[in-house]
Amino acid sequence: MKRVTRPALVLALLTLVLSGCAPPPSQTTAPAGSAQQPVHQNRTLTMAVRDEVANLAPKVPGSSGPLITKRLFSAALSLIDSTGATRPYLAEALPQLNSDTWRVAPDGRMETTYRLRRGLTWQDGAPLTADDFVFAYQVYREGPLGFIAAPEDRMEAVLAPDPETIVVQWRSLYADAGILGFAGLVPLPKHLLEPAFAEYGQSGSREAFFGRPFWTVDYLGSGPYRLTRWEPGSFLEGEAFDGHILGRPKIDRLVLKVFNDENTVLASVLAGDQLDYTNQFSLRFEHIPTLRSQWEAAGKGVVVPYRTSAQTLIVQGRPEYQGDPALGDPRVRRAIVHAVDRPGVNEGVFEGIGYPTESFVPESEPMYPDVDRTMTKYPLDPRRAEQVMGEAGFAKDASGTFADPSGKRFRLDFVVSSGPENERVQAILSDYWKRAGFDTYPTVLSQADARDISTRHTFAGLAQRGGAPDESHFVAAEIGSPANRWAGDNRGGWSFPEYERLFSAFQSSLDANERRNYSVQMLGVVSQQVPAFPLYFRVDVRTWVTGLTGPDIGVTGFGLVSQPTTVHWNIQDWEFR
Repeated sequence: MKRVTRPALVLALLTLVLSGCAPPPSQTTAPAGSAQQPVHQNRTLTMAVRDEVANLAPKVPGSSGPLITKRLFSAALSLIDSTGATRPYLAEALPQLNSDTWRVAPDGRMETTYRLRRGLTWQDGAPLTADDFVFAYQVYREGPLGFIAAPEDRMEAVLAPDPETIVVQWRSLYADAGILGFAGLVPLPKHLLEPAFAEYGQSGSREAFFGRPFWTVDYLGSGPYRLTRWEPGSFLEGEAFDGHILGRPKIDRLVLKVFNDENTVLASVLAGDQLDYTNQFSLRFEHIPTLRSQWEAAGKGVVVPYRTSAQTLIVQGRPEYQGDPALGDPRVRRAIVHAVDRPGVNEGVFEGIGYPTESFVPESEPMYPDVDRTMTKYPLDPRRAEQVMGEAGFAKDASGTFADPSGKRFRLDFVVSSGPENERVQAILSDYWKRAGFDTYPTVLSQADARDISTRHTFAGLAQRGGAPDESHFVAAEIGSPANRWAGDNRGGWSFPEYERLFSAFQSSLDANERRNYSVQMLGVVSQQVPAFPLYFRVDVRTWVTGLTGPDIGVTGFGLVSQPTTVHWNIQDWEFR
C-alpha cells in the first residue's frame, strides 16, 4: 500500500473543502480576471398556463391569451418592452417614416423596408431569410385557411430583393407598417411547409394542411425556446435555443403546465410544487390574501396584483342569431346598460376594491380625459331604463317584466364562460336585470365550449369578452362567419356607417395625434350606439418564486393606439439567483 504523507493528506482535504465551496453545477461562472461570459443555468423554469392552445403558430386563431404560450417558441420582426416602446427583434432596425426605409407615394401607397439581423436561423439550424416572410405572406393571404387577416390584407406584395431584406408594399396608408410584431408578418419556415402548401393548393383541404404535426407537437420556430415535448392536456416542454437572436436563454429548460382550474394552481404554488411562475389568468383575484399570508410572507416568492384591460359584454347585432330582435334597437341596448349594477359587481366579486368602469380606456391612459368628455354615460338608474324601454315600445306587464304591446316579453340571453369570477358577475347582473324588468336567461359555457371559435360569434343576446375590444373589433371587415371560418374579431357582428368612416380615416392617418382623435370619436360612437359596454377592469395576479429575476408586468395599453407589452418579452434574460 502506498503511504500518504501528512502534507499530501492536508492538501487533499483542503482541495475537498474548496471544491465544496465552489459554485453549484447548475450555473457556469467566468474565470477570475476574464470578461464576464453569459450564464447558462442547468435548471428548469416551470410555468403555469390556464388554457392549452390548439396550435403554436401566432397567426392561427386560438384560445384566449395565445401569446402566453406561443411567444415562447416564436419570434417576430419587433416586440414591445415593459415601457410600451417597440424594439427590433428579428429586424436589425425598424422602418422610419420619411426615410428610404418608409416611403409614402402621393396616391397613399407605401413601401417599408426591413433589414433582418445577420445570422438568423430556424430552430433546426436552417437559415431564416426574407424568403420565409414572402412565403408566410402567401400562406396568410389564403383566405380559406383562416389565418388572422390583418395586416396582411392591407399589403399589396412582400418582396425579398436579397436574403436579408424584406420590402412590404402597402395599398394605402397604415400607421403600424413600421412596427410589425406578433400580430403582423410572422415568418413561416418555407423549407418545411412549402410542400404542404403546394398540396393544399391542389386539394384545397384545410384539414390536411393543419393536420400536419408541424403546427403542434413538431412545431419549429425561431423564438427563445424550442419545443421538445407536448403531452396534450398536461404540459409542454422546451429547451433553450442556442441561435435565439436576442441571446440564448440563461435558463436551459422550460415546462408549461396546463391547468384548467385556478384553485389547482393556488394549491401547487402554496405546496411549492415546482411551480416557478404563474402566468396571466392562471390565478384569481380572491387568491391574493392567501398567497400573501401563506406564501409571500414566508419569503417563498412575490405576489404581483395588477389591473388589466376592461371586461366587456358584447351585444349580438346579427338578426339571424339574436334571441330577441329588439336587441337591434339602440334604445333597448341603452336601457340594459342603465340597469347594469357595477357597484354590486365590485362589492360581490372584488370586495369593494376592484375597478368598475364605464370606459374601455383606463384613467392612466393620456387619452382618457378626451374619452371621458366624449362618451355617452349610462348611470345605474332603473327608472331611466324603464323610460327608455317605453320609448322603444315596451311596458311592464303584471309581473313587472318588459313586454311589447302584444304581450310578448323581451328576452335577454346572457352567456359567460365557466369560472367563479364570471359566474358571480353573471349572477349579480342577472338578478338586478330581472328586478329591473328584464326577462333574463343566464347560461354558463364550459371552458371547452367557450374555446370554440364559432360559439364566440353565435350567442343569442349578451356575451362576455375577456379584455377590452380595440378599434378594429367593431368594423364590418372583422365580422366572423362560416365563410371566413369565424376568423374575425367583431364577435357581435355590429356595423355602423359613421364608425366605418372614422375607422377608415384612423387607419389612413400616420399622425399620432390625429389617430388618437379618431379613436376618441370612435369610442364616442360605441358609447352612443352600445354594441358593447365595459363592466370593470379585471384584477389579475402573477407570482414568481424568490430568486427568479427578470419577470415584469409591463404596460396594458389600449386598442390600436397604445400596444401592451409583449408577454415574456425579455425571457432570455430571466435567471435564478
